[in-house]
Amino acid sequence: MALVPPEKAPSSDSSGSDDENLLQKRNYDDDDVTYCSSDPQSYPSSLDRMNILTSDDEDIENIPSPHAPIVLSDEETVPLSPVINKMFPSGRPQEQLPLLNSVSSVLSPLINSPAATTRSKRKTNAVSRVVSKRVKKFVRKPLIFKWKRNKFQHSAIIELPSYVPPVEATVKSPLDYFNAFFFSENIFKLITDNTNLYSVQSGAARSINITTDDIRDFIAITLLMGVVQMPSYRDYWSNALRYPLVANIMTLKKYEKIRRYLHFVDNTDTNDDRYFKVRPILECVRNNCLQLEEEKKYSVDEMMVPYKGTRAGSRRQYLPKKPKKWGFKIFVRAGVSGLIYDFLPYGGEDTFRGRCFTEYENSLGLGAKVVIALCKTIKEKPSTVYFDNFFTSLELIQHLRNEYGLFSLGTIKNNRLRGCQTILSSDKVLAKKGRGANQQIVCNANKIAVVKWFDNKVVTLASSYVDSHPKEKIKRYCKETKSKVDVECPQIVKHYNAHMGGVDLSDMLISLYRSNFKTKRWYMALFSQALDICVNNAWLQYRRDRLNTKTKSLKEFRIDLVTELLQKNRIHQEDVQENDAAVKIKLPSAPRPPDAVRFDNLGHLPTFVAQGRCKYCKKDTQVSFVTNVTLDCVW
Repeated sequence: MALVPPEKAPSSDSSGSDDENLLQKRNYDDDDVTYCSSDPQSYPSSLDRMNILTSDDEDIENIPSPHAPIVLSDEETVPLSPVINKMFPSGRPQEQLPLLNSVSSVLSPLINSPAATTRSKRKTNAVSRVVSKRVKKFVRKPLIFKWKRNKFQHSAIIELPSYVPPVEATVKSPLDYFNAFFFSENIFKLITDNTNLYSVQSGAARSINITTDDIRDFIAITLLMGVVQMPSYRDYWSNALRYPLVANIMTLKKYEKIRRYLHFVDNTDTNDDRYFKVRPILECVRNNCLQLEEEKKYSVDEMMVPYKGTRAGSRRQYLPKKPKKWGFKIFVRAGVSGLIYDFLPYGGEDTFRGRCFTEYENSLGLGAKVVIALCKTIKEKPSTVYFDNFFTSLELIQHLRNEYGLFSLGTIKNNRLRGCQTILSSDKVLAKKGRGANQQIVCNANKIAVVKWFDNKVVTLASSYVDSHPKEKIKRYCKETKSKVDVECPQIVKHYNAHMGGVDLSDMLISLYRSNFKTKRWYMALFSQALDICVNNAWLQYRRDRLNTKTKSLKEFRIDLVTELLQKNRIHQEDVQENDAAVKIKLPSAPRPPDAVRFDNLGHLPTFVAQGRCKYCKKDTQVSFVTNVTLDCVW
């Protein structure tokens, strides 16, 4: 039933003074109520003031004529509604409607009846007043910028920490770097337990009972497949393309069994996390990366994990400007050396699971929240963070310096300059001045400098610690003279180019020997990405410790890591007894030669083997002929 407005409530045509009087009369606060836009003028007296007498035995003859007035009090009367006029024929006696105690006893039969669906009723429902509490939304107080063509007064110089490599005697092996810093022993145990559990949950007759050594062998095979790539993983065991370094580790059947049941969580756990299937592995690797000694110069950027399947749903993103356009998007904080210190998989509304922000930070948008979430784990302060125009805003730059003690620098879009773009020269004016033309404007109150520079095209940068001075000369290729020429470069551009490529460097190293894991389960792509991050971080940390000595390449480091995974703390194959068939891999039979070779009528060089059939002759013999020569066959 629609609520009846109070007495003398204003309509949509009433003046504002009547609205104020109504609110004062009812003691309603603007923050607590919401009124409809078109409120009808109410009756002189509301129904809740009636003294209503009800009786279940009332006869319909006692209902008065529709033309009779309703007596509300000694002084107030109101004509009946047109709804009641249509309910009764014109010949009914005009009697006075009895006063009722319950509004529903009168209105319910009228509303429920077919005759009650009139224009008057629909209008009454449409203009009914709805009282509800208004949800308070945080409104960010805008920053006040005072832009001036002046010198930046808040420049800062950040001293880089001097990294002291360990003593030569304490330098670790590739497996030590891999286990101690990134892919720790608890991860091997986690994978082993959940894989055995998943094999039972999937309907297998019994658990596959794999051990941590089996998982190490499986990971060793995966890393080696990233170095020596074949079209299909079965080709490593095939007769035609058999690769012994992989095929001799375990049988194809065992490898496929582990691959089939590889798992990282208990499926019986209920969780609405979009990355629930792989979250334990990602968090373990991330926590291990946070233990590294940091560099004080970081870049924040996106990293794509290649995946073109459709089972990931909206987790799969499309970025047309990336080399790998389809896949999972991961936000990464990396150092200048390429070391990854923190990462955050993008999952829509579930991106910031377990992370807290203030109301002001929530109002800054997705890009700013990503930077803040990744920068909260920085231990060494003050430090500098670099990012591109997807993340940059003037509010973020000011917030990082004032609240977190972090300097920042990034390219910025023109629609985020907060009035600065009206003072700076336009792109066309700056382009007419030629390559190297630049312009600076500052807001010393908020400690922000904005520089616009033209090289091949115009770029705008904003920073909280550096401006365009001192300007330097850089070499650029000129198409007209077909030679390199000197171009004036602001200092802010030099800082950005020198420190922004950390994430791109890490992404390039991963792509060199990527551990492809082709499967329908979408989360295996993220597992292989985490595995490659651990290997690359281990190699980069190894290079930092061997700063003044010759180091191995990434490929050599990866192969040594595979060897140590297979042999360290293991019983070597040559020490195994001959009768121990559990660990022996049966050699495959030699491939049968094609018929064109078998029947070419040429002789074959004999080789003595066990009893069998000659592959080139139709005889059972103890001599096998394996090589094509011009000699005649002895038979």
